[in-house]
Amino acid sequence: VSTQSTGGGIAGYIDRLVFGAHIYQHPTCKAMYKTTQAYDPEGLLGSLTSILTVYTGVLAGHVVVTCKSSRVGLLLRMIILTLCSLIIGLVLCKGSLTEGWIPINKNLWTPSFVMITSSSAYGMLALCYFLVDFTKVWANNPFRAAGKNPLFLYVGSSVLYHFFPFNWATENEHGPLMLQAIVGTLCWILVGVYLDCKKKYYKL
Repeated sequence: VSTQSTGGGIAGYIDRLVFGAHIYQHPTCKAMYKTTQAYDPEGLLGSLTSILTVYTGVLAGHVVVTCKSSRVGLLLRMIILTLCSLIIGLVLCKGSLTEGWIPINKNLWTPSFVMITSSSAYGMLALCYFLVDFTKVWANNPFRAAGKNPLFLYVGSSVLYHFFPFNWATENEHGPLMLQAIVGTLCWILVGVYLDCKKKYYKL
């Protein structure tokens, strides 16, 4: 099958069938998959997996709210959610990045991508809960300081995204882009810590 006719997979096909030309025309997957087809990552079918992503967050919130009286129970439930999501994701993609019944694909927001990322989110939440609330060996800094100025950091990262040291010319590959994202995040955390030290907080 030609890649010119498969942009976005079944999700792209359904969107083009229902909406015609009234969809996003410049997706990032065009260059990656060498296709000329338009594709909207937030289309009709893609909305279903977006809803699934929201539900995983709601489920985490439900566990936190209903298990406040039992710290051990809360931690165990988070670990169970982590493992279950990971197993489902690995089964769907057959433990591969690009193969399996449903490959891991952020552009298509596939169910396997949702499950794997949800598993990592559950795992990080469980780890933070264990360190901050359960054993109390970590006071959540420097993230606590950065979290006091979310609006400033969000607007600042959007406005200065194309400037060094938050961004620089690099290869369009996972490794270099990951390094760039990590450096940018660390820089904004340092900005948040500085503002907290100066007792400067920006709110609406």
